[in-house]
Amino acid sequence: MRSVSTPGGHTVNHRIPRISVLMPSFNYARFLPTAITGVLSQSYVDIELIITDDCSTDGSREIAEEWKRIDDRVVVVVHEVNRGLAAARNSGFARSSGGFIALCDADDIWAVEKLKVQLECFHRQPDIGVVHSDALIIDSEGNLSGQRYSSRFHGRAQKCSGRLFDELCMRNFVCNSSVILKRECLAYAGGFDERLRSLEDWICWARVSKKYCFDYVADTLLQYRVHAANLSNQATAMARFRVMAMSLLLNESAGIAPQVKSKMLYSLGMSHIDLAEWRAALRTFRNSVKEDALNLPSWIRCGQALLECVKRPCCDARDSQGCST
Repeated sequence: MRSVSTPGGHTVNHRIPRISVLMPSFNYARFLPTAITGVLSQSYVDIELIITDDCSTDGSREIAEEWKRIDDRVVVVVHEVNRGLAAARNSGFARSSGGFIALCDADDIWAVEKLKVQLECFHRQPDIGVVHSDALIIDSEGNLSGQRYSSRFHGRAQKCSGRLFDELCMRNFVCNSSVILKRECLAYAGGFDERLRSLEDWICWARVSKKYCFDYVADTLLQYRVHAANLSNQATAMARFRVMAMSLLLNESAGIAPQVKSKMLYSLGMSHIDLAEWRAALRTFRNSVKEDALNLPSWIRCGQALLECVKRPCCDARDSQGCST
């Protein structure tokens, strides 16, 4: 064991780091230094920061390498071809050694007490597997929007703690950069599903929630950036990814209550509508009411989809793909 001083003057005993922070990066040179600073400035210093550069072309890799020279808690992993967020996170996880895994996207900014506050949750409740939190929303320039993550992305009376499998089957309300979880949880989920180019975090949390309890900190422990480069702002692409993600969850549907499965199918059907895939939507809403005959919204949308199919006897070729459920 050896001790070194970090740039902030903290002394760290170099053993297996207690927390490994995974930071995927692809062409985020503009934001990366601030994200790195937020992690390395934590009041809890027993960490390693693993930056996975996913074949950036804007100097992001050079920024990461420079930080590695400044602070030996930084590890840099390089992809020679672009493989996507899930693969970048998995590469970081494969290189990590901490008993806890924390996630921070390269455009978000942690508050200095984030990890300390969340570790206290694990100390109070040793049986929980995941802790997440609320966040302040900022724009591309770092200006506060006046919104919290919870006000924009949480459902009405959102349940955020405890057993969350049913809730996570229907929608993602977990702020990715707020998450810290036990290493065993991410291993149980099989890491992040590389078949998905987006929403891979949602599927991961749903899989984790089959076995582990979550805890939630209502305080805003980070700044979550919303800007034009966010994939979540690309409506058609996100609808396509929602179809893929929900189909994966439904194909793992053992143990899902019929009423929950019916709501999942309703959500899947709405994504098909967003893509104007009316025949797929019709089949999906029919499956929804088979699971729960009292699901009135699915009955209504079933009628809407039927009318659209009648008006469009020659549907778009994409519709022939249908629903995999």
